[in-house]
Amino acid sequence: MARTPTSAPPVWPAQRSATGLTRRGEIVRRAGLVVAIAAFVLISVSSFTFWRLGATVTNYSGSHFNQGKNAVWLEHTWVGDMHSSADFDALAAQLEREQIHYVFAHVGPMRSDGSIPDSLAPEAATLATELHARLPQIKVLAWIGQLEAASGGPDDSTVNLGKSQVRSGIVQTALHFVQDEGFDGIHYDIEPITNNNSRFLDLLDETRKALPQEAIISISAQKWAPNAHIADWAYGLGKADAWWTTYYFSKVAQYVDQLVVLAYNTAMPTASLYSLAVKQETANVLDAVRAVKNPPEVLIGVPTYGGNSFWFHASAENMSSAIQGVIGGLNSNRATSPFAGIAVYRLATTDTSDWETYDHLWLGR
Repeated sequence: MARTPTSAPPVWPAQRSATGLTRRGEIVRRAGLVVAIAAFVLISVSSFTFWRLGATVTNYSGSHFNQGKNAVWLEHTWVGDMHSSADFDALAAQLEREQIHYVFAHVGPMRSDGSIPDSLAPEAATLATELHARLPQIKVLAWIGQLEAASGGPDDSTVNLGKSQVRSGIVQTALHFVQDEGFDGIHYDIEPITNNNSRFLDLLDETRKALPQEAIISISAQKWAPNAHIADWAYGLGKADAWWTTYYFSKVAQYVDQLVVLAYNTAMPTASLYSLAVKQETANVLDAVRAVKNPPEVLIGVPTYGGNSFWFHASAENMSSAIQGVIGGLNSNRATSPFAGIAVYRLATTDTSDWETYDHLWLGR
């Protein structure tokens, strides 16, 4: 009798998929390994980049760089309202204690034609006289500010530097505060000045020709950007601020006596990242200005106000993180000229805790 062939044992679904599962598992395992390696490389590269950006040549403390030539922005009330002799005594004592050499006294804002009505700053001459009497070496500069047309604001509340008559009006305002009100110079805070704005250079040139030779021309400078594409992109995000390249910093530096970098509103979310940003700004701006034949003084503006927005986080941008960034930038190169000091923005928002931080980190007390 013929033998019936033995049937092959049944293959259950689990058995049939075992090989497929093994292959898929191997693919998943390898993919996971690739992801892990990529993550390791990314973290390593990021860590190295962060370390490299944070690396310094020297390791001096803030007091090593302090020259007693620091600055503060002063609120409009000091030129708009009457103050007692005791008020001026207290102000002068604080400025002397904190080694403030430059005061930017707000006398504006300007009207769209570049003028400032006399009624807006009736006590301007008094402020200059009272501070000079108490602190003969102090420099009181008229803080002349307004939004520029590039901000996108309405015509009646901005100044358009592209118009020669507007520039002429601004120059006449500057001349008035120096010649008639007794200020040592002017501090232009016109924002935003976009990268490579030639009309701003025209304004600075026209101001220099009009003011007495000894008058100080100081400006609020925008933040530093590594190239023009990044500067244009960052400005385009909101038109509230602007960024300048090394090239434009060098151009502006040829027209002024003092350049004060507005090293805040950077959108950095943490204190460490903000300090790193200030470090880079400090080092690169000094490099740019140092290349000029007769470089102006450079001060780095630090914030003490509160708030939280896309561009500003008080927990990240503050007196402590800013000063640490400045110190890092100054330690990035053995040559620190033409650095002069720190500029505090602003007096009324700087509380006791801020001044204690400043005293400790910058004055070495």
